[in-house]
Amino acid sequence: MSRPPVERRLRTVSRIALYGSLALVGAVAWMLLDLAGAPLLEEQGETWDRTDWAALEEVQLLREYVRIDTSEATGDVVAGARFLAERLREAGLEPHLELLGEDAANLWAVVEGEEPGAVVLHHHIDVSDVEDPESWHRPPFAAEIDLPWLYGRGTYDMKSVGVAQLLAVVDLVRSGVRPRKSVILLATSGEETGSELGTRWILREHPELVERFEVVLTEGGSVEGRTREDIKYWGTEFAQKRFATLVLCSPSRELLEQLEEDVFDFGALEERLYLVDEVRGFLPHYAPTRDRADFRAALADPERLLRDRPELLAQPPYVKAMFRNELQSLGVRPASGGGWELRVSVHLLPGVELEDVRDELIPPWLFWGVESTLRTEPAALHGSPLDHPVLEAIEEVLHEHYPGASVGPVFLPWTATDSRFFRARGIPSYGFSPFLILTTDAIRVDKVGERISLPDFAAGVEIYRELLRRLVE
Repeated sequence: MSRPPVERRLRTVSRIALYGSLALVGAVAWMLLDLAGAPLLEEQGETWDRTDWAALEEVQLLREYVRIDTSEATGDVVAGARFLAERLREAGLEPHLELLGEDAANLWAVVEGEEPGAVVLHHHIDVSDVEDPESWHRPPFAAEIDLPWLYGRGTYDMKSVGVAQLLAVVDLVRSGVRPRKSVILLATSGEETGSELGTRWILREHPELVERFEVVLTEGGSVEGRTREDIKYWGTEFAQKRFATLVLCSPSRELLEQLEEDVFDFGALEERLYLVDEVRGFLPHYAPTRDRADFRAALADPERLLRDRPELLAQPPYVKAMFRNELQSLGVRPASGGGWELRVSVHLLPGVELEDVRDELIPPWLFWGVESTLRTEPAALHGSPLDHPVLEAIEEVLHEHYPGASVGPVFLPWTATDSRFFRARGIPSYGFSPFLILTTDAIRVDKVGERISLPDFAAGVEIYRELLRRLVE
């Protein structure tokens, strides 16, 4: 089922936080998008246009993959899974292709190492629906190149990562060297709609495979890049909020619209603030990379920031979101059984149990006179460890390719990835993007004109190859 427009808008905001600058996104205007590519090209000098990008194996694979429409509304996820399966067979691996009806498929392939425990490279095959294809100046599934960019739905979310993972595995197989650790390439369905027949299905129905999962690498990395030589922060996601959905039903649309305003006002209150371990662990890495001295000082001492309400209120919304549980309206829409429904997303900080804060977040008096249902999903109470070797290896590889970049962990306050399901099973999971993405491209993710810089895509593919070798040697 397609998401209503308000849910899609919320998803877009989440994706911006997921892939782009946490601090600068709100200040970037659409009219600057193409002009802002100039610093990228200047830093690359004259070398980028001397390469036949379309002839590169990784670019050919990405174009083929993007040309397969794997959106829910108009696409075919099974075709995407078959594309991956064929590439794996060409490399000498025999993938497991699991078809779940006509609209879902999961795929995995195992490179056996000396140890059965495996590094899992995960991506989702499906992409967001294209709501307004007529607004694209290049067809969303044509994978057209206008150097230095490749345009198309899924170029970032997340077929580029899928191709990088695929080629990292293929490179390992072609080397002929048996790795110390096993590797599992895992591609799943339905992430854009909740992963019920994707990651959640795998975790539920394939315990023999899941017991081999030692650590997962998936989406979630956040890059704040102004130019290739000016990378403020390259973050690997290790923790995120947990989510629940409150559904309110009434015969009266007007009642729910008024209630929606009340929810917004109530959810904006600043009295219920927390400093959780995940945020405490993230900010020491992040605070020193801020441009403004007052911002650096505020984030470096979060305990004092929570005591200084005027200063806290002056912080960007994503900073305030790190210190509080929140309510977010997803809009009023017709209910399937008649009448109207209002959906409210409940955002919970790590370590916070819904039962402990339900009355303060969702007081019964606020929803008097309407029917309510609270839906929760399996998610880890806490994030993944900050001392895991994966984070160390990521930092080493990125510093070799981008010596001036600040590299560290990222806590995501506004979005959810499949990491929450892996973590709920006790499996460390980390969101990593190997691609340098400028803020101007981050705000295109899942929107009109989604694109990826081919020089940085090729560089990211090599980064992923090197990272995997370090993790399994």
